[in-house]
Amino acid sequence: MDKAISIIISASFSLLMYLGFVAALKSERVRSYVSRHWYYHPNAICVWRVFIGLSGILLYFVAGQHAWGILLFTVSAVLDGVDGLIARRCNLITPFGEELDPLCDKLTYLPPMFFFAYMGLIDVRAVWALLIIEACGQFLIRYIIKRFTKFSVAANNFGKIKAVLCFALIIYCALLGDAFQLPDFSAQMLYVCIILSISSSVFKTIPNRFYADILSILNLLCGITGIFLVFQGRYVYTAIAIVAGQIFDLFDGRMAEKHGGTKFGPWLDDIADLVSFGVCPGLLILFKGNLELPSFIFGILYFLAIGFRLWRYLAHDKDDKTLPPGVFNGLPSPAGAMVALGACLFWTNLWMIWAVILLISYLLVSHIRFVHFGRVILRRVPRTFVVIFGFIIVFIIAYLIKTRDPETLGALLLISFLTYLITSSKMIITKGT
Repeated sequence: MDKAISIIISASFSLLMYLGFVAALKSERVRSYVSRHWYYHPNAICVWRVFIGLSGILLYFVAGQHAWGILLFTVSAVLDGVDGLIARRCNLITPFGEELDPLCDKLTYLPPMFFFAYMGLIDVRAVWALLIIEACGQFLIRYIIKRFTKFSVAANNFGKIKAVLCFALIIYCALLGDAFQLPDFSAQMLYVCIILSISSSVFKTIPNRFYADILSILNLLCGITGIFLVFQGRYVYTAIAIVAGQIFDLFDGRMAEKHGGTKFGPWLDDIADLVSFGVCPGLLILFKGNLELPSFIFGILYFLAIGFRLWRYLAHDKDDKTLPPGVFNGLPSPAGAMVALGACLFWTNLWMIWAVILLISYLLVSHIRFVHFGRVILRRVPRTFVVIFGFIIVFIIAYLIKTRDPETLGALLLISFLTYLITSSKMIITKGT
């Protein structure tokens, strides 16, 4: 219990510190002051946070001062966001900083992982595997391939998410030894860190224009995986696979806007969406109804609604100048899949599921307007809260992988959809006024 209180206090202090930097850097006078003093330079902060983090590790594991150790490590983790914030706001981004920042991340989160591993809280072999992958990504990709190619070695989204997740895993390991009796899903979190580390390194060796297509292919693979899981009756894993596909789908459009794409990109994106958000949930509806006639009717109805929604977007809505930027005509297909999956997992009453599928099918083909989650809603949420929300999502998914609880996952999907629906409605009303 003492560690949990220390973590809450440390997280609150660190969050206030970060928000203080956010507010202060809005002033031109503060930005000018920061730019003139070397010890506020992002590269200097990178070095400071390594020393602060290592000091916290020594206090926690060697001196037994858990409260101070947690505080210093949490401050070090939050400073990882502060240095990037200062670099962007004060125009202090440098090539050396792009190489230094990921190295400082690794020097901060890898040592406590090894301490926890040799204490028996996480798999020692997996931590060594992560170290080897990180070393290859840091030195082979950044310092060798960079010298002979034009590929970017700057941190990408996979690397950023991986760093955040590694920091979260360390805090979570500290909680495992407390009196809360938390379920242990640290192994699942560590495996995700390894996958993200591999993805971060691989993407650095691929030309930027292929990013969007690769994300669409990953979305498609999630859909195909979900279909196989439906046939195996593993419905919780099916839903998690489709949620992963939704995350890939969330970023492929942004990558296409930022880096460009190929001529096959839009078609590949729609094929992936049709499989992940149409075929897979449609099959789940069939199996949930024991392949009886009503399940065929509603499963096919849902699939046709998704197909029509995607066709209408390509044929008409994509070039419709009357639609404001970031606004969709009809419910987006990922949101439709979220509700279909949530209904099938949460309810055992088939008539309730059929009613929800009928409503969602109508919203998909309707002309009711909805805003884009990534391009509109996320951009209005402060980055700090997005990171905190990401922590919560990772913990929930890891917990559900551990427990395989369909009702809880179904309820979370339905609540997420209702939250999106309310937020989208308010933003549409605001745009209209």
